[in-house]
Amino acid sequence: MEIFRYKRSFKKALLWAALAILFIYRNRASVTYPLFMASTLGILAWDCKSMGKSLIRNLDGKFDIKLFYCIVLMLLSIHKCISSSVDLQFGSGMGILLIFSCLLLKIYSNQEAKEIIAMLCKLGQLMIVPLKNIAKPFTDSKAVKQAKAMAAAGMGVDGVKPDSSGKKTARSVLLGLVIAIPLLWIILALLSSADLVFGNIVEDILDCIHLPKLSEDWFGIPFKFFLSFLAFYTWTACLPAEMFFDREEHKKFDAVVAITFNSLIAVVYLLFSGIQFVYLVGQMELPKGYTYAEYAHEGFYQLLAVTILNLILVSFCKKHFAENRILKVILLIISVCTYVMIASSALRMYLYVGVYGLSHLRVYVLWLLVILTVWTTILIIGIFKENIPYFRIITVFVSVWYLVFAFSMPDKWITAYDLSLKNVPTDLVYEVYPDAAPILKEDGRFWREYCFYLHDELDEYREKNILSFAREYNFSEDYAMRLIEKEKLGPDDYDYRYDYNMLFG
Repeated sequence: MEIFRYKRSFKKALLWAALAILFIYRNRASVTYPLFMASTLGILAWDCKSMGKSLIRNLDGKFDIKLFYCIVLMLLSIHKCISSSVDLQFGSGMGILLIFSCLLLKIYSNQEAKEIIAMLCKLGQLMIVPLKNIAKPFTDSKAVKQAKAMAAAGMGVDGVKPDSSGKKTARSVLLGLVIAIPLLWIILALLSSADLVFGNIVEDILDCIHLPKLSEDWFGIPFKFFLSFLAFYTWTACLPAEMFFDREEHKKFDAVVAITFNSLIAVVYLLFSGIQFVYLVGQMELPKGYTYAEYAHEGFYQLLAVTILNLILVSFCKKHFAENRILKVILLIISVCTYVMIASSALRMYLYVGVYGLSHLRVYVLWLLVILTVWTTILIIGIFKENIPYFRIITVFVSVWYLVFAFSMPDKWITAYDLSLKNVPTDLVYEVYPDAAPILKEDGRFWREYCFYLHDELDEYREKNILSFAREYNFSEDYAMRLIEKEKLGPDDYDYRYDYNMLFG
């Protein structure tokens, strides 16, 4: 078993770790990310073929959810190199982690739970697999060496030793390189000082070689390499399917218990829902000292938390309590009230945005409300219909919805909306990412201020050598920097009041 694991996964894990260092080490928002993802899927396809499986097809030869996962992974990785929004970069990174984990579970353990909580538990277990099998690559390697030694001993009965000329040559070449490096360093230094032209050529060549910083990368690169190697090896070779098998369901609780506490909750929700219609839809008079914007903003996040709690509550009761018609009706009432809360949250945010404009957080919250609406709808269907694949439906919808949102470049239309307001938010320049640079330049009012704000990033952009520029290339960042560079802002033009305003308001 150890020999089979080693032969199948050791070289692939080394290759994947090397690609991770080459493409995405301290470089997670550039054109190399799609290359890394394509390489990763290629290695997985190679590994699947060695096991007699397919990366995108099931055992019957038909396309299954794995194909969707692969497409989403490629699109998310492409988005990473066309947007410079830090928030969206984080969202895309979390999406890649989640979808990649789902793909691994499906390939190597054929696992996909229907319930959302159950699937999240499986994904959590997947994250600890490398820790539980941290010694496997080394014990497997040792077993292979022992097997080779035994085979060599068996073959050497006639006194003939295995040919080791290849290893001897490799050691000799390595020793020669170790001797050459310090000698070349001394010789190049002497010749460069002896001839200015030669020295300039050597200097240009060395500038193109981006050596890692001793304080960070000399430790970070080996650590990242080992971590990547360990993760790939254990996920592809040591993933025990039995670890993820669904446990036997425990006896369901008495439905009367759920009916009792859900009935009280439903009464409170009905009262609350009525108030939402009166004050937010009916526009009744608010208590003294409140404006509609303040009223809308004050309870928004609490209401959002209660909405999520409702969804968890309905899911839990549906799974762990005995089936009962009365309980289904009560859960339906709570779900309908959840719709009211979602609508109230959306209306509150709409009123607040109308006064204070858009921001990243407000847009992300509205995006989340759409997901909660779909989740509530699925739960309502699940109350009356069994065996609904909740996790797959939610995963597919959230993936598609996020991709639509991310590729729409929200920084652009957030900026365009805020610029259209009568009172433009004072912190607009410091809130948007370079994705919005074309909109700010077209408007013109805040363009020079934005150029001053990004002057440090422009200096770093100019200082990149050709290799760093190619490896770290991001389409949105490059376009924004080129626009700012055209302004030709000199050091004498910089107004340091902008820094003061940014820090102290």
